[in-house]
Amino acid sequence: MTKPNSFAVVTTLLASIALLSPAATSFVPSNPSVASVSSANSDYNDLRERMMTTMKKTTTTSMFKISRQRRRLPHSPHFSSSQPETTAVANTSSPVNSSIFEATLVLQSYDQSQQSFQQQQSSQNLSPGLAALQHIQSISPSARTSLQCAIRTLVDQAHVERAEDSSRGRIMLGICASNAPEALAGLKSWVSSLSLPRGMLHGMDVDGVPIPVEDLGAVYVKYSTGGAMTFSEMRRSGRGFDALWRPGDALLEGGYDGDFRGVYLNVELGDGVFRQFGVLPTDLFMEEEDW
Repeated sequence: MTKPNSFAVVTTLLASIALLSPAATSFVPSNPSVASVSSANSDYNDLRERMMTTMKKTTTTSMFKISRQRRRLPHSPHFSSSQPETTAVANTSSPVNSSIFEATLVLQSYDQSQQSFQQQQSSQNLSPGLAALQHIQSISPSARTSLQCAIRTLVDQAHVERAEDSSRGRIMLGICASNAPEALAGLKSWVSSLSLPRGMLHGMDVDGVPIPVEDLGAVYVKYSTGGAMTFSEMRRSGRGFDALWRPGDALLEGGYDGDFRGVYLNVELGDGVFRQFGVLPTDLFMEEEDW
């Protein structure tokens, strides 16, 4: 077994810490309270301390763990992931794996920042969904750019894996929106910007008769680059085997009663790490004039 290059591993970790520093990527709202800043800085320092501890341990090994527990919140969409929800091991010895690791950390940092903001706002009787929306609306342009780059890094790797084996590299989006036009505009921008496959959009008609957009109300759109619906979903849709998902298919469901607005992203890669992030900005990949 080849002895790992500890200098390369340490360099990678230092780069990751720099990438997550407040000066480089800040997911703290632009006008936070003193308590918000203090809490956000505390979260960052805790994360940095854990990274430094890990760095010390990597002087003799280039393997270290990335873990992320699935958040089973009432509002969170359920993705039928084929990957087990367990801690996975990621090898960062290659440039590709290093970039995947760094991209994952950027998105994890965003999630942690949003969760901290939700907890702070709960004392003001603000629901988690509305707090998440305020957090999304307050992130800086540089933070948006960091999110775009991180997402593209993970999605590009998924494209590579799916090109080798169509059952791998699955990407799923869950879009929560106030209305159908908003959701579909977001879906179009994400699919186009990330070069995702385009399939059929289901849920906009009943037996071929279009459903008036105003009758749909708030909606939830589920998109997948591949993989079939579960049998319970097929039965509920009433379309039988016609409901089997093909690459790029999406399902729009009206009557969404949650107050979350944004995009959940799930990327399945061959390293087995569970990666679900959100909520992310629906307009993250829209041009400014489209907002």
